Amino acid sequence: MRKKAVIFDMDGLMFDTETLGYQAQGELAEEMDLPIAFDFDYYLKQVGRSDKDVMPELASDFGDAELAERFLKRMKERQTGIASEKGLPIKKGLYDLLAFLKEEGVICVVASSSRRKEVSFYLELADISQYFRYQVCGDEVSFAKPNPEIFLSAWKPLGIPKEDCLILEDSLNGIRAAYDAGIEVIMVPDLIVPDDEAKAKTIAILPDLHAVMDWLKEK
Repeated sequence: MRKKAVIFDMDGLMFDTETLGYQAQGELAEEMDLPIAFDFDYYLKQVGRSDKDVMPELASDFGDAELAERFLKRMKERQTGIASEKGLPIKKGLYDLLAFLKEEGVICVVASSSRRKEVSFYLELADISQYFRYQVCGDEVSFAKPNPEIFLSAWKPLGIPKEDCLILEDSLNGIRAAYDAGIEVIMVPDLIVPDDEAKAKTIAILPDLHAVMDWLKEK
């Protein structure tokens, strides 16, 4: 394969944490008697975004910034609690893809909108931390996806041309960020159905990470 490095998103790409987040939000919305309806469409608006990016909207919707901050903190705790208790849903093909990339000598990096605390927790829970040279997390950059900062921050230390790098994403915000960073991106859809923009800004849309491995083997 011709790529020398692969940058992985995390939520919705490596793990089905989006479903865990939706479950956690629904439970807490009821427990905390929140003033808005947390339906699936509302949750989708948060996918691929950092806590810092989402917080102003939650504060506006709740009419209470302190309540929004408390809710988001408890949601993350509930989400990781569900993963610890019931197991972390691993996306199809993740382990095979990581093993293949290691054998090929390809550098793997994580660029996630989640905070480092959550990124470290999930990577360790899945026992895959050793596959990644480093991680760039949502609480370590100034601007959230779709701003390209997080991907540029993940790419720059590699010291390789952008054309030797590949990004794997599941969200439209992530695809926009990758595209604006000038790095090729493959979409592996999770909750977001690929639209015309996604098709135009990706080099491939594949059903799972095993298909990504097969695609790379052909290059």
